[in-house]
Amino acid sequence: MSSLTGLPTGSCILVTGANGFIASHVINTLLQLEYRVRGTVRTPKPWLDDFFENKFGRGVFESFVLPDFENPEMLDNCMNGIAGVVHTASDVSFSNDPDAVIPWVVRAVENVLEAASRHPSVKRFVLTSSSAAALIPVINQKGVRIDEDTWNEAAVKAARNPNTKPNEKAVAVYAASKTLGEQMAWKWIGGHNPRFTFNTVLPNFNVGEILHEKFGGSSMGMVRGILKDDKSIFDFFMPQHYVDVTDTARLHAIALLAPNVRSQRIFAFAGPLNMTDIISTLRELRPDHHFDDPNPNEGRDLTDVTPSAKAEKLLEEFFGQKGWIPYRQSLADGICDL
Repeated sequence: MSSLTGLPTGSCILVTGANGFIASHVINTLLQLEYRVRGTVRTPKPWLDDFFENKFGRGVFESFVLPDFENPEMLDNCMNGIAGVVHTASDVSFSNDPDAVIPWVVRAVENVLEAASRHPSVKRFVLTSSSAAALIPVINQKGVRIDEDTWNEAAVKAARNPNTKPNEKAVAVYAASKTLGEQMAWKWIGGHNPRFTFNTVLPNFNVGEILHEKFGGSSMGMVRGILKDDKSIFDFFMPQHYVDVTDTARLHAIALLAPNVRSQRIFAFAGPLNMTDIISTLRELRPDHHFDDPNPNEGRDLTDVTPSAKAEKLLEEFFGQKGWIPYRQSLADGICDL
């Protein structure tokens, strides 16, 4: 394995949205690598501090209450003594109102970048983008290929198009916010040439272990809902690529700490997944539970995600793992406490 030496061990890393599913695993990975973490939360969450203190000891994690990303003074305060930033926080309300979502996401990214640039101690910055910043899959469509230069311009248009179908609007708004937020970040980096190294990570549908019941689990929480007779996932899940949240967290650590990983979009796409895969796997894992049948004609995401091979090599180089974590293991880990 290669060493992650982009920042000295023991340095303090700022992770925004610390109580989120991906953020919790990013923090967990950084603490395992013997870094310290300051995590932002909108309101006090003593359980979060207790969880990481009980697991890793005192003095390695602290939460910082940051109600929003609009206050420069509070942003400066949370940046004090910080060597690296991982900005995971975003709007995941899936509102269908573009004016309620997109400007907030773009402003938050810009404000965190601006705050980091005011602190010479910050040497590395990672933005959590999304697969949605590259595309929304078109089911069963062959010949679709995406690379590091692919952007979801279709979603940007659809988010403000009054003719976009109501059941597609929320996804389009979310995708547009991630697209425009990441595009703005790269434009900002090019225009300001900051001291810090900048990378982005684009994860797809995250599954895997939920570290604490109060983390909720986001996408994995939706899968867990099936075991609680919550069938809402059947209404909105589309065939797409998955990634284990541990792999996502490790790619964030690489983007933050690998000396030679600079100015890269890292695509966390492990492989295609549909509801048939999810239900058949859950049936193997919980044979006594009744599961509804998925749509037999749901199809698959056939997108050729060329940068995923590069991300897979990074996981091997820096963490010694052979390939992506399989979705069966991810689902098993994600429901092990149920």
